[in-house]
Parts: sequence; structure tokens; C-alpha cells
Amino acid sequence: MKIFKTLFTTVILTTVMSTGAFAQSKIIAVVKKASWCSVCKANEARAMAAFTENNKDGAYQFVINDITSSETAKKSAPEIEKLGLTKLMEPYMATGVVYLFDAKTKKPINQLLMSLSSEDIGKAMNYLKKDR
Repeated sequence: MKIFKTLFTTVILTTVMSTGAFAQSKIIAVVKKASWCSVCKANEARAMAAFTENNKDGAYQFVINDITSSETAKKSAPEIEKLGLTKLMEPYMATGVVYLFDAKTKKPINQLLMSLSSEDIGKAMNYLKKDR
């Protein structure tokens, strides 16, 4: 089951990231997760499906920050660094949270909890991208 969830999450994120919409992305969404996080275990697959469903226009660029171990954190670091978010992410310690940044200014916008209902995730995503 664990392998299925990881595979499912990877497929979902690949789909989200392969839209080729990064140039028009308005918001960078850093998904902070870990295999030992109970919120992530319970909600990750459903939340990622909701993120994909509500990002058909490519307004969000999703990046995984997997802090399960020092090895996974090291693998996550280059993409976060490439986006200029390394220092900005330092104070954000909680897992099971998606940290949102303006794609142009890199200023923090808000946070979404993976534990939100799929409907609430969709409403929040639509609301937050309106002003960008």
C-alpha cells in the first residue's frame, strides 16, 4: 500500500508538473511531506488529486519538499533552490502543509493543509490565484 501511495503521488505530480505551464504559473506551491507524517499518510493521495483537478490552467507550480530523511531532503533541495525559495522555506517546519509563494516576487501568500477537504482545497486554490 505504501508503494502504491508513493507511486500514485509521483504520477499525480508528474501530471501536474508536465503541463508545461511553468511560464504562466502564478503561485509556487511547496508540498512539505514525510513518510512518517500522519497527516501526509492520511491525506496525501486525496490532496494531490485535488491539487491536480484544480490546476488545469497551470496557475500553480508544485514542488515536493520530502523531509522523510536527510537523503530525501537532499533530493528535494535543488528544485527549491532553483526557484529561489531555500531561505524562505527555513522557518516552515510543519509537514502535511503546502506553502504558497507568489511566483514573481517569491513572497509568502498562504498555506494549505493537506487535511482540508478536496472541496475546500479547490475553493482556496481558485480564490488565491484570482489576485495574481
